[in-house]
Amino acid sequence: MSATLELLPGLSLAPLPPPLPRPAAAPGGGAVDPAREAAARFSGVAAAAVHPFEVAAAIEADGVTDRQVQRDYGRMDAFELAEELYADTPRDYPEPEPAPSPWAAPLSASLLRGLVYALPGLAFPLGRPILSGPADRGGLPHGTFALATSLLLCWGWNQGLAHRAHLWLGRGGRRSAGRCLGRGALAGALLGTVGALVAALLTGRHVGDVLLFCAGQSVYMGASCVLLVLGGEAALLGALAPAALGGAAVVTGLTPATAGLVPLLLCTLLLAVAQAVRALRACRQGQDADADEPPPGLYASLPHALFGLAMALLTLGTALRGSHVEVAPTVALTLSMGPAEWLLYGYRSRIHHALRAAASSRAFALRSVHSLLLGLGSYLGILAALGIVLGAALAGLPVGAQLLALLPLGAAVWTALLLQALGSAWLAAGICAPAAAATLAGAAETQVGGAAAVVLLLVACGTLGRATVHR
Repeated sequence: MSATLELLPGLSLAPLPPPLPRPAAAPGGGAVDPAREAAARFSGVAAAAVHPFEVAAAIEADGVTDRQVQRDYGRMDAFELAEELYADTPRDYPEPEPAPSPWAAPLSASLLRGLVYALPGLAFPLGRPILSGPADRGGLPHGTFALATSLLLCWGWNQGLAHRAHLWLGRGGRRSAGRCLGRGALAGALLGTVGALVAALLTGRHVGDVLLFCAGQSVYMGASCVLLVLGGEAALLGALAPAALGGAAVVTGLTPATAGLVPLLLCTLLLAVAQAVRALRACRQGQDADADEPPPGLYASLPHALFGLAMALLTLGTALRGSHVEVAPTVALTLSMGPAEWLLYGYRSRIHHALRAAASSRAFALRSVHSLLLGLGSYLGILAALGIVLGAALAGLPVGAQLLALLPLGAAVWTALLLQALGSAWLAAGICAPAAAATLAGAAETQVGGAAAVVLLLVACGTLGRATVHR
């Protein structure tokens, strides 16, 4: 743009005149270089520039021609002036304007989700009249194998189903998400019931009532998956009220667990199914943003299903001890999922600010590790408090014995959830699945949870320290 311009063959602008002589120094030694006016005029651009051409572009964009540069500043052209300004101005890159984090989440929403995760546990003391009977093989309580098998299958299935539905929602396909959830919830309920039947035939005796409980549990888990994905936590809490209030009355000794209270379980189940059907009908009234888009691949949801299955196995491993069941660690872990979710949001919010504040890759990696350790430490503190309170209230076990197995498992769960949330689902599943298999094979849950937590933490520090992971 600063070169001689030839408009037509043989017709061009006159060549630039020779530059004016630089102004002499003022008497007394004071600088009178006219370029000082340009330095003040373009100081902001020159300080933030990474190359003199940026300054030259700003000079020309400001309407300053080469003739004006020669006449007013005593330089040959804009490029010479820009190089001087760039060399004489200290670098000062302005910080970006602070922006609100998209990951700021209210604590109340996470606490509500933790509550609806934990309250279904009160169905077990309420359903004691239909869960009592001769012990299963190995001396475990009546129906343990059938209940555990149904829970494992539904947990893994619904984890994968929720991920697939979220993929549809992320594409703007609410109608397709509703269709996916409706069919998937039915399939999950059938899978959990059939799994319980097979487990009962192989290991149990006289488990007719237990199978009925497992069928209801499978249907409830499908309905709750629908409501949790579609944002119906409040509706699910209302549906849980009959069974939760009845179970709480039994646990606190206000009333014995009698057959007359069992209909409260059916009431909760019917309310949850009704709310899920209502939410699915609302989805069918919506439209997909792109109806011609192909459905997301099943392969993408597979690691999430495997991760859910592994988490269920690890959690049950802390509850099943020899020939008895300890509910306190499981209840503590379930209740802690609400704060865990909020702390995951906190990590992502801190990383959002770190992406703007860190001046180098190393600085960002250090900020990521610090934020990860802060979130993990906070979660373990909450989990320890819950484990101490619930362990003393429900089991009366020594504090050390409860925390020894609970904290390593909690560290593994929180770190794996973080990896999964940031797109490393296969890493999380690939580490947790062998740990779950080791638990199933009889390895001590403390050693298994500790080893899994250490590996996951090292992988998370290395993986999440790269800024590209947080795009």
